[in-house]
Amino acid sequence: MANFNWTDDGYFITETRDLERIRWVLITTMLLNFLATAVKLAAGIATGALSVVADSLDSLFDGLSNVVGLAGLYAASKPPDAEHPYGHRKFETIAALSIAFLLFLTCWQLFQTAWQRLGDESGPAINIYTIGAMIVAMLIQAVTSVFELREGRRLNSEILVADALHTRASILVSLSVLIGLGFVRLGFPAADPILAMFVALMIAKIGVDILRETIPVLIDRAPIDPHKIAAIVRSVVGVESFHRVRSRGAHGSVAVDLHIRVAPEKTVQEADAIASEVRRRLLEQEGISDVTIHLEAQHDSGDFTEDIFASLKQIADQIGVTIHESWAHRMDDDLFVEAHVGVNPKITLGQAHELVDRLERELRRRHPGIMEVHTHIEMANHQIQEDEPVSKELEAMVWDEIQRVVDGIPEISDPHHVIVRSSPEDGSGYHVSFECTISADTPVYEAHKLADNIENELSLRLEGVIDVLVHLEPPERVLPREE
Repeated sequence: MANFNWTDDGYFITETRDLERIRWVLITTMLLNFLATAVKLAAGIATGALSVVADSLDSLFDGLSNVVGLAGLYAASKPPDAEHPYGHRKFETIAALSIAFLLFLTCWQLFQTAWQRLGDESGPAINIYTIGAMIVAMLIQAVTSVFELREGRRLNSEILVADALHTRASILVSLSVLIGLGFVRLGFPAADPILAMFVALMIAKIGVDILRETIPVLIDRAPIDPHKIAAIVRSVVGVESFHRVRSRGAHGSVAVDLHIRVAPEKTVQEADAIASEVRRRLLEQEGISDVTIHLEAQHDSGDFTEDIFASLKQIADQIGVTIHESWAHRMDDDLFVEAHVGVNPKITLGQAHELVDRLERELRRRHPGIMEVHTHIEMANHQIQEDEPVSKELEAMVWDEIQRVVDGIPEISDPHHVIVRSSPEDGSGYHVSFECTISADTPVYEAHKLADNIENELSLRLEGVIDVLVHLEPPERVLPREE
């Protein structure tokens, strides 16, 4: 059974893996690998069989990978501390990556050796002792691989499973060498290097498989489907909503954190009891060893948004900016606010950002339930600008383009009160504004969309225009223009 412990920093679950047992398995495996190395090396040197010597070096890598595993296990066995609050489990993952590197190195060396021997017409002196030594070494490796893989799966250890796969690859190398030696005795010396190249590719595949298992852990890919976590959290009575469900870590040592919301009238003890139940149910799931829960009060979506907009306008008045448009929306139970903020065009961009930052900070202080505030800075001018007249030719050209665009939109008609003005502060550009009629039954959002389409189309057609403003109104609201 796992032991649950409380610390000053929070709640965690002690790992259930028997680290001493894993260490003992690695030491036993290392000694068996070195024994297989000695048997192959002695046979290779005695007979002059280069492939057997190369195979012994491959077994030597098996033993060295055990040394790497022991070093990684030593680091991984350290308990969580202030600098490593999630423990040291990733050191074991890094050790598994090192084994993958040794696999690729073995593959490369084997391929190089096989390539060099491909054109060699003379083969090694093969005898019954060479073949016997290879068979004995293969049996040692087979026992080692089965033993280590079984213990790795039982103890849920990445390092043992990865090393067992490496040992299994070494058995294939030995088998290819043994088959190659048989063909050499039959008079086909090229069979040995060809088989060795094939096995090199198989070794590379095993290395890739290890990378697929370890790299996601290092980049914190979610090891548990968030929908599975959501189903468990949703089943707890008292949880009003939840969001930001995340998980990280290796299989067998997964850390989960999430935000849950409870009714605001709940006492601290009641809210904590709900969070404890969520934590308990998650820790019952296989592989989860750490759960962090952030408690929040559930907000009422009724008058809450109205309070936000009222606060936004009040804060803007206090710091001397204006709110042109604002929105509030939810996504995954998180509340976001967006606003177009008008600032004095004569201040610098740095000063404008300071004002907008103050607006965002104050809004979030008053309404802690807001996840983020996004603002868009625009110019606000409360002064009367002195415009200059434009030419009759420009007015006529603008009128013709407006008429063409409006004629192409069935819902819009009767463009009128067209104003074309030029401001000295804008250089050679000009501004256009006009009014059109639209059915009084048209929804506001549809009318706004049509107005945006007209403004965008005219901005593309009118050369030199700075901005276009369209005002849509029902036919009965159109008044004759005073002379």
